[in-house]
Amino acid sequence: METLNCYKKIKRGCLAGLVLLLSPVVAFAQQQPSINYTEFTFEEVMLGVIIFMTVAVVLSLGGLLIAFYALRKSLIIKSPLEQAKDAIQPTFWEKWNQRLTDAVPVEREHEVMTDHEYDGIIELDNSLPPWWKALFAACIVFAIAYMGIFHVFGLGELQAEEYETEMAEAKARIDAYIESKGGALNETNVTYLDDEASISLGKSIYDSNCAACHGTELQGTVGPNLTDAYWMHGGSVGDIFKVIQDGVPAKGMIAWKGQLSPAQIQQVTSYIISKEGTDPANAKEPQGDLYEK
Repeated sequence: METLNCYKKIKRGCLAGLVLLLSPVVAFAQQQPSINYTEFTFEEVMLGVIIFMTVAVVLSLGGLLIAFYALRKSLIIKSPLEQAKDAIQPTFWEKWNQRLTDAVPVEREHEVMTDHEYDGIIELDNSLPPWWKALFAACIVFAIAYMGIFHVFGLGELQAEEYETEMAEAKARIDAYIESKGGALNETNVTYLDDEASISLGKSIYDSNCAACHGTELQGTVGPNLTDAYWMHGGSVGDIFKVIQDGVPAKGMIAWKGQLSPAQIQQVTSYIISKEGTDPANAKEPQGDLYEK
């Protein structure tokens, strides 16, 4: 019987250790579903493994010590009086359960019986478990502290304020990203760049991407002539910028906004405008309407 009790204690101790070991891991995984585990370095992974193994070894040693103590206790020969005394003394788990629940033993239920009786069932006036009362008191303290911090003294942000703050931070990051890609340029605020560096960069981009359809001298081949004053979609800086950015799918011209940044499109636009009136050889006939500045 003692050996069986020893086995049960070892089994319950191992189970408790397993629960204690895995509960934080499961809770952490549930709260962090979007973790990218590829971001961890090899050293961080090895540190986690070492910590896990250390905890496992400590729990294992604790289980072995408990098992050794239980086995040693079971091998001690006790007198019948000592055995009877041990039989009526509560075990560690029974003591712990009593502290957690404050439950009255069955043999003492008459002490908490009330006069409420229905169909042979008598109501007991049991106390609430201490852990429940402690948790209830902690909730009250937390509620008072929360009310004071967020609603009375205004030391923290409420949900609406947090939302506004996060939206402002997100907009700042978007603006920074747009700025890094050439700023928030579009057809409404783009300007002509007349400096030599911008014109040179625009020519390089044009030669790599546009010359195949409009010619190396902008004289026009498949696409229209870009050096005369006639334009099919408008000849202003904003009009040319928009055509390059969004393309003209009906005429077979692709949108370049997926391959060129706004700053690059501005440079190409400026280069095209700088070539107006150059009258290259073999220029294609005018197309579209005359644009007057």
